[in-house]
Amino acid sequence: MSDYLDEFLDADALEESTAKPIRPNWVSDSNSSGAAYEAIQSLYQQKLRYIRQHSKKTDFIKKSTSEISKSEVARVVGVKMQAIFHSVNYASALQKELIEKNDKLLKTKDAKLASRYSGDKGKTKDELIQKVRELKARDKLISKTTTDEVLELTLQRLPLDVKRNLKLV
Repeated sequence: MSDYLDEFLDADALEESTAKPIRPNWVSDSNSSGAAYEAIQSLYQQKLRYIRQHSKKTDFIKKSTSEISKSEVARVVGVKMQAIFHSVNYASALQKELIEKNDKLLKTKDAKLASRYSGDKGKTKDELIQKVRELKARDKLISKTTTDEVLELTLQRLPLDVKRNLKLV
């Protein structure tokens, strides 16, 4: 049975999932950079999960639901925000990482909301009424031209003796 399932698994993908993610050079376990980096990664996963599970604009009224703040990272790490984002040598790299993750979260949130409010759901009542009127007019025109074309083709394909009986010739 496992041989059958192994046909569908790519060996490279399996190895990647068990391997530890590569951390940037500035991350070290000897100082708080490792803990801060891991905090950003875990908060990113939490926020991403929240974004995937919610799709209403009202779910994202509070920025904290879809954006990682510096104070939130500092709280998870257990140090003051000033200590890890301003007064250490890896502060600029940590801020850059935080900005990148927040940008990814923002793009994901915008894509989620755009897909929910696309089409007719995002339009106002007046826009919908105008669209319905245009579609009705177009359908009426298409119906009329189609009927005329069908009648014309039918008359052309009628045999000559039938046309004489109907006094069309």
